[in-house]
Amino acid sequence: MFLETVRWFLERAAEYSFSAFASWENFTAAIGVVRGTFTDLTSGLAWPYLLASLMISGAAFIFSRRHDALPASSFRAFLFPRHVYRHPSAVLDYRFYIVSTLLKAVLWVPILTGIGLLGQKMMKAFLIGYASWEPPTTLPLAYLFGAVLGFYLLHDFINYCAHVLLHKVPLLWSFHQVHHSAEVMTPITAHRAHPMEFFVTAILQAPVIGLAFVFYQDISAHELEATAIFGVSIVSFMYGLSGFHLQHSHLPISYGPLLNRFIVSPIQHQVHHSIDPRHRNKNFGVKFAVWDVLFGTLYVPRERETLQVGLPDADPREFSTVRKLFFLPFAKAFGGLVTLPYRRG
Repeated sequence: MFLETVRWFLERAAEYSFSAFASWENFTAAIGVVRGTFTDLTSGLAWPYLLASLMISGAAFIFSRRHDALPASSFRAFLFPRHVYRHPSAVLDYRFYIVSTLLKAVLWVPILTGIGLLGQKMMKAFLIGYASWEPPTTLPLAYLFGAVLGFYLLHDFINYCAHVLLHKVPLLWSFHQVHHSAEVMTPITAHRAHPMEFFVTAILQAPVIGLAFVFYQDISAHELEATAIFGVSIVSFMYGLSGFHLQHSHLPISYGPLLNRFIVSPIQHQVHHSIDPRHRNKNFGVKFAVWDVLFGTLYVPRERETLQVGLPDADPREFSTVRKLFFLPFAKAFGGLVTLPYRRG
């Protein structure tokens, strides 16, 4: 049974991995996903989410100006300082993003789809075949909203656990340090992530994706429309308006004592990237900060702190090209060719 499942997964992964190259139409369709980056609301860079982040930045600009804490002469200089956006690390982020986005469209997404299908197959076999559970065919609206929120929180909890593992397990840190090697942060820095991170997280998420698939499989699409807005989950849409792009930025924006305990504010994730020993093993939350609160990893500055991000004691030349960002982690993880300069935690 196990070997059969493994073979099925490998066949599906191969099928989806090379589907983009099966025909010119498939290839252009895969590339077409890139064109929807700013219009597809399932994309984190969709224009409503970017607009929300811009408005939050505007509010921070006005607040800073009123409190005489504004070194920038204009909103443009406040939002896009040259020393950040023209920094060699930021320029590398732009190049890495272009290459990674193209590879994601034609390779990573198909492979991740195969992993998700494996999760669906296994959860369906366990819940329906083994446990004889009957998925609901209809639910009251309140229950539907509860399920949407519950699955979203569960998904984020797995992200939190995956993030902790990426820091704590030396093999995984070899790949995650690519993200932390950024010496300045812009919203594009969020995409400086090695593809191995995607696969590790997808494997951990597979049971959750499978559970959601089985749970919703018999509920009509018309009934589920009540929990969506513009074709995406209302919870996901509302989070998209939270200014999450600013987590990877130079703007130390806090959402206040209360909200900082529920949602990850920009300053919280910037602290996570800090090389200050006080900030080590802090703020692993991806979307929600409740996990950091529950597990004692929350750190919110009570006053303005000067943060330096990056990897302490690392040679910047190790992370100076797109090629090195992709291939050096394999040498560190499996070849032992380079000594790891630092592991967070």
